[in-house]
Amino acid sequence: MIMLFRFLIASTFAFLPSVSLAQSITAASAGESYVRLADLVLQSPAIVRASISRTQRISAKEAPGLRAGYARLLITATVEAALVAPSAIPLRLSWLLDVPLEARDRVPNLRGQKVLAWIDAPDSSGRTRLIGAEAQLPWNENLEARVRAIATEARSNTVPIVTGIANGFRVAGTLPGESESQFFLSTKAGKPLTLVVLERPGMARSVAVASGDIIDESATSVKPDTLLWYRLACTLPPKLPAEAGGNDPALANAWTSAMTSLGNCER
Repeated sequence: MIMLFRFLIASTFAFLPSVSLAQSITAASAGESYVRLADLVLQSPAIVRASISRTQRISAKEAPGLRAGYARLLITATVEAALVAPSAIPLRLSWLLDVPLEARDRVPNLRGQKVLAWIDAPDSSGRTRLIGAEAQLPWNENLEARVRAIATEARSNTVPIVTGIANGFRVAGTLPGESESQFFLSTKAGKPLTLVVLERPGMARSVAVASGDIIDESATSVKPDTLLWYRLACTLPPKLPAEAGGNDPALANAWTSAMTSLGNCER
């Protein structure tokens, strides 16, 4: 029986490389940043809501890379819903999780906890792995709604995947301090995408995006905590590259102003 147990653990580790998940249990899921959730959603083959039905502590000898003060658990969970799935998801899943120990070297009681888990596609037996650190979070309704919204928008293919900036130009307006700068962005699918920066005296700077060949007043503003904002703020450089017009001080300043208006992509 002992030999069989060791075989099962060894085969599980062969399928589930060790992942450090120091904050996955203690994270405050309701306050997760949009960037962090988008990173998880876009990188994950499958996302499930599940209830932990069993935990099994792995001995330190069989847990390579385990941090001091942590325990490695083999999690068994019952799937309640699949938010994203490449194919059918088994009803029961298992994965590894590192958790901080409580007083007296005790493992926290996770049985019955409902979680969201970002995982690799499981095998037919339900063995899988979390896609990275902090890829399991305590479930709540608001968190699931945010994750579903990101996943739905990502899979709609309506928001281009931005890969960089090709070039830009700036035109001065008729009034002092008035100008319009246009920056032509490169996208994965090659679809046109232009960042338009309008500056007028006495008015707040306007940053908008045009997705067609014709750039007119149909350009839409960039709303924070949306997939468009994420793909702009988390991809584009804070300073305009020289090959895209960065040697023009006025154009470079317009670009810096636009990136400041978008806000930082904080991970």
